[in-house]
Amino acid sequence: MSYAAEPYAQFVEDMLLALTGGVTRQEFRFLAENQPFRLTGSGPIVPSTVSVFGQANGSYRRFLSGPDYTLLDDFTIQWNHRQDGTPAAGSIWPDDGTVFYANFEQKVAAGAAPQLTDRNTGSVVRLLAESFAREYAVVSRQLQAVYQAAFIDTAAGRDLDQLAALVGVVRRRITFAAGTVVFGRSTPAPADIFIPAGTRVATSQPPPAVFETTTAQTLRRGNLSVEVPIQAIDSGSAGIVPAQTIQVIHRPILGLETVSNAVATQFSASGEDDDSFRARARRALETAGQATTGALLGALTGISGLREKDVRIEEDPLAHPGVVKLSVALPAMSDAQRLQTIDQALELIEETRPAGVRILSNIDAPRPPGAATPGSGLVPPEGAAPVSVGVSDSSSDLFLKVNVVARVAPTTLSLTVPERTALIQKCTDAVNAFLAAAGIGEILVYNGLIAQLMAVDQVMDVAVELYPQSHPEQPHHKNLVPDNPNVRPVAGVIEVQLGGSLVMLDVSVGLTLKGAGLLGDANTARAAALGQIAEQLKNALASNPPATLSVGALQGLLSGSDTYSVSGLHYNVEYQDAGVRVHQQDVQLPLSGTEQLWIRGVSLETT
Repeated sequence: MSYAAEPYAQFVEDMLLALTGGVTRQEFRFLAENQPFRLTGSGPIVPSTVSVFGQANGSYRRFLSGPDYTLLDDFTIQWNHRQDGTPAAGSIWPDDGTVFYANFEQKVAAGAAPQLTDRNTGSVVRLLAESFAREYAVVSRQLQAVYQAAFIDTAAGRDLDQLAALVGVVRRRITFAAGTVVFGRSTPAPADIFIPAGTRVATSQPPPAVFETTTAQTLRRGNLSVEVPIQAIDSGSAGIVPAQTIQVIHRPILGLETVSNAVATQFSASGEDDDSFRARARRALETAGQATTGALLGALTGISGLREKDVRIEEDPLAHPGVVKLSVALPAMSDAQRLQTIDQALELIEETRPAGVRILSNIDAPRPPGAATPGSGLVPPEGAAPVSVGVSDSSSDLFLKVNVVARVAPTTLSLTVPERTALIQKCTDAVNAFLAAAGIGEILVYNGLIAQLMAVDQVMDVAVELYPQSHPEQPHHKNLVPDNPNVRPVAGVIEVQLGGSLVMLDVSVGLTLKGAGLLGDANTARAAALGQIAEQLKNALASNPPATLSVGALQGLLSGSDTYSVSGLHYNVEYQDAGVRVHQQDVQLPLSGTEQLWIRGVSLETT
């Protein structure tokens, strides 16, 4: 059964039509076996007065003659359809199984007019009809609210509280700290800067208290700051922080420089919102039955540190009747904690398992102490053996180690050694967080890892290699799809290379003038040749740097000229960031591709 409130205008029409001799709410159940939907009356029907209304997509709808249906000559309502029986393009039909209604007027014999005929505005008949229609409309809205309050997807407020109480779920009250922060910049904003809801900020001192913005705000063009409300991620007193302590933006927003809280945070005046509460109640409803895969998932995710994406449940009642395959990737923990968690998981599985259903899991059950006692050797008949579901006996097969090589270019080249070390650690933490968030059988999206690294402060560009440790021959620059859906990707070897080092080259060349270069002043011709060589080297190193820096590689970047020829080339190297100058001339250096080679000068080789 479904219910949708009808508008006031529909009740007015029904009342006026009924009082003045028309036919109201001729009822049809929209089912294929109930066709044809033919109108019937005590007299000839007036086609132009026919109106059809009912429910479509769960809401009230006044159906249109032409786009939605056609009234045939025998007064049959024919819903517009294609040859395959589906609704025609632009045609809307009533919801299956619902009731739709038809109103119409009919001709009466001469001299047999109805007792009430005045439908004009202000007439007694219309005033009575409108008065009763208003009461009907109010009751209709109230009934719709009662109907929606019975379903978890539509109930809200106190109705949702009472519905969730049926499964023992209570709304979380005022336990989250809240406050406001001010995002700012030192100069007026050159354009509008959007701050999305969910932007995370934190305190600068450990242990950090993390908050997120609850509404979206915009720093308008020409302004210096904007205030945004925030709420703590975790409940409890840890979210109560003093003023001026929130100073970190987790993912920097281009154009914003600072964040701070002018006043201390405090517990908010509102508790858990309906959407969050509804999600918890829905999971509790699935768990309450203790006879579904949802109940099994809800029970296991009650274990500390175990997420939904760490559990994979496979059920195929046709191929494996009565068998459910369960794969669990337990979080990292000590041996004692692991044994305790395994006991808890096995107990939950047994409590939640439906009667007569066999659970095949990858959880190693602890063996009882003492010597084994031989059994009778009799195997009870269990019927035909189910098809093997391939449960692994090796714990190493539960995890897919993934190697990551990230070459990061910082936004500035003047980083000190501690700053470079800190940036490498931030990038390493971002990679570990990306892999830690992966669930069992989950695909690792290559661009997702790049996005997380690009969100790290002081990162300008990044190049990433992502591949399984056991198969290094696989592509390194594509999404990683586990071939076994029961394994969980975990971190293998994580290597972060901080590139962007500025390498200064002092180049000296030997020149021999020829052709037109011999005409005029020789010093002027040599200066012009040195300028051309410097420009060629700069452009070539920026667009196509060599894999190894050498004399031959630099000479290969030079093109010929009609006015001079290069008879020799030498160079010296200086790392500007580290302040290291290599005294050996023409030293060969392998390049990782992230260095920035810069021609500081090209001089004439002295003999």
